[in-house]
Amino acid sequence: MDSQKIIICTTFRDFKGNENDQVQRLFLESLESQKYKNFEVVVTLFGEKEVENELRKFNLKTFFCYGDPGPFRYSLTQVVTNAINYAEKKYKENYIILWTTCDVIFSDNFLNSLIRNYKVNILGTSHPHRIYFSREDYKGGKYREEGLYSGFDLVYFDKKFLQNDKLFKSLKNYVYNDWGIFEHFLISLGEFACNKNVVNLYEEEKICKIENNRQLTNEPNQFLIDSHKKNSATFEKFLNDNNLSKNYFNLTYCHIKFKQVKRTFWHYFNFREDYVGFVFGQIKECILRMMPDFIRNAVAKLLT
Repeated sequence: MDSQKIIICTTFRDFKGNENDQVQRLFLESLESQKYKNFEVVVTLFGEKEVENELRKFNLKTFFCYGDPGPFRYSLTQVVTNAINYAEKKYKENYIILWTTCDVIFSDNFLNSLIRNYKVNILGTSHPHRIYFSREDYKGGKYREEGLYSGFDLVYFDKKFLQNDKLFKSLKNYVYNDWGIFEHFLISLGEFACNKNVVNLYEEEKICKIENNRQLTNEPNQFLIDSHKKNSATFEKFLNDNNLSKNYFNLTYCHIKFKQVKRTFWHYFNFREDYVGFVFGQIKECILRMMPDFIRNAVAKLLT
């Protein structure tokens, strides 16, 4: 399995000499330290400063693409499709595309575990992740939270998974710009893949995430709200066009789609509050749908 090529695709923030630089360097160091070495990093840049110079300091095989997000800051769709185009041109054999953000830290054995649990036609992740406020908290092992309600910062799939025409066209036709919802979309694409293997490495290899200080990257709350709203509209159209469940907006529902590679019982037990909350939420929605409008509106007000 050492011959299995992994293409890691991501984008970066500017390197400006602040705390976020250090977070991104920890991400790069964790890639450099991987015991499994048969991987490349495909970086799509949207005008970010000093990224290429910084990455040359690391012993990583890197290929740069230059995106055009139009009026937006960046495009997560281009990050993934650029990596797929690169892999298709360069590799005839099977490959794995791994999309991730640049503020996570992998254990040295992460890619080894990915390969050890690999099956053809795969959709995989490691979720949830442990969230830290700062590098100091990370070094001290003091994480803030670890729940199913936090986003997926890593989703991977292989060449076989992409061979469904409907899936591949969806990647090109539903474009996600700036921040938010993209991981929901990638996971929902599994609806189009027959006989897929859907795995979650969490119980074997956890991901750590140090949250970037968005004030340092000029991403105010309104930017996040607007980009999330914009991508939500794109995602809702995709779900409607393909008659897929709106539950894909729910991160716990997305999480349930993946099978644990080990310790399944303990995983469900440890996150029982998240699962119970999801089930009760589904029951509540079902009851409200069956009620007449005037009663539903009254009950909804009482429950919010």
